[in-house]
Amino acid sequence: MRVFFPLILILLVVSCRTDKKNGTVNNSGNSISSDSLERTGIWKYAVNNESIKDSIVEFLKINGRDYVNQIWLVNKERDTVGGNYFNMYLNDTTKLGEVTRIRFELAQPAISKDSEVYVLLPVEVSDLEEEFSNFFDLELDTVHSLKNDGISHPKLADSGLKLNHIVEFGIEYSTPGKKRIKGIISEKGLFNGKESERRLFFDESIWILE
Repeated sequence: MRVFFPLILILLVVSCRTDKKNGTVNNSGNSISSDSLERTGIWKYAVNNESIKDSIVEFLKINGRDYVNQIWLVNKERDTVGGNYFNMYLNDTTKLGEVTRIRFELAQPAISKDSEVYVLLPVEVSDLEEEFSNFFDLELDTVHSLKNDGISHPKLADSGLKLNHIVEFGIEYSTPGKKRIKGIISEKGLFNGKESERRLFFDESIWILE
């Protein structure tokens, strides 16, 4: 069993950060559609552009299909200059009875800077199929962005942060052991005058110690 906690204030980031861009590269190619190979994991593609060196793509198997999840565009200085990706901050180890703090930041939106982001998580993650095939058949928890979570954040008003692209919450578990935090970041907004949605999937594990 777990309990969600809205977080009134955002703190300085002191927890570990997921950074799949710098993980193991499974393969490389000339373009995303260059062949019919099945793809999972991190792939790197050369880009014919003066300012961009590589396109790094995270592929996931979602509902039986290869899904382009996160994308990072990297320049010749190895700086990330574009794409569509998120940063996830969390403590990978928490003591039983303490709140595990989780924060998502949509670092590069796919739709627009004015889009809205929220996080969806299954109430019982053990019921979720490995490839998310039954995700929307399950009971879900919805966590809105700091802009629309119904909580006043006066200290953040002049921070310059894109509150519509930040989701922050806490979870307290009632039992120890390994726990999975698995769900979807949904970005919604107008793209070329039409309501659009872009989904980014995440699957991380943490430990709750007695």
